[in-house]
Amino acid sequence: MAINVGKANLVEQLELILSLRGSYPIVAIDTEFPGFIRDTPRNATEEERYDDVKHNVDNMHLIQLGVALFDEGGNTPWPGCCWQFNFSDFDPDVDASSPDSIELLVQSGHDFQQYRRHGIDARRCAYLVCVKLFCQPHSSKYVTFHGLYDVAFVIKMITRAPLPNTLNEFSDLVRTIFGQIYDLKYISRFCGGLSRGEIGLVGLSTLLNFEPVGIRHQAAYDSLLIGALFNKMKQRRHNVEDDRSASVLYGIENRCVENRRTRRIDQRGRPYPRRQQHPLAAMGLAV
Repeated sequence: MAINVGKANLVEQLELILSLRGSYPIVAIDTEFPGFIRDTPRNATEEERYDDVKHNVDNMHLIQLGVALFDEGGNTPWPGCCWQFNFSDFDPDVDASSPDSIELLVQSGHDFQQYRRHGIDARRCAYLVCVKLFCQPHSSKYVTFHGLYDVAFVIKMITRAPLPNTLNEFSDLVRTIFGQIYDLKYISRFCGGLSRGEIGLVGLSTLLNFEPVGIRHQAAYDSLLIGALFNKMKQRRHNVEDDRSASVLYGIENRCVENRRTRRIDQRGRPYPRRQQHPLAAMGLAV
């Protein structure tokens, strides 16, 4: 059962997550947001795609962040363990959104007025969320599916600023904040029998013979599914954690790979030295 997190239980649930992170270092994430106000053509360049990402993310509010924790064996702290952080910033009556996306979210059980009353103010709580979820000296790995927008919304939230102006700056910031992050849609491209990654999340679960639990388009359950599929792919001996997959997001993969060539990524997963600042803090992004 997903744990709904609002302003009343935010600190309590973040402390619980923090207490579990040492034993469950794999963090699957998903987001829900109000759709797209600028669509991207399929033949867009990566720079054009990022321009659209920046336009959409800078002009919209995050609705929900889903988090699920796993250990290296694919176990969760307890069956069905996942959290969804509900944010109060989005007002469907005045804020930019896609009507079709809002209708889909309503049909999936989202109550925007409830979020407005009891949800988290993303800007006011950004520092707390950043420190507890992303600025920890654990050997964390983050997992997402088609995660460009998920990552972009998280970056906007915890930096409390518009996205960087260039794709190169954004790619560097992804590495700095997330370290090792794996995008299952990109990884599926290199796995036999998975349609070269040209499938959605439900399609991937079908090909892996995995039955999703919970409600689609609720971020907690989608993050739980993403983490479970990551483990399922490892069980099938797909090389989901090889060098070519780390810190590469589907849709901007060429830029991510190029940046990895020019900047060495530490694949050893060592915690940061006790007296050394996490790079995110050192950049002043969480201050």
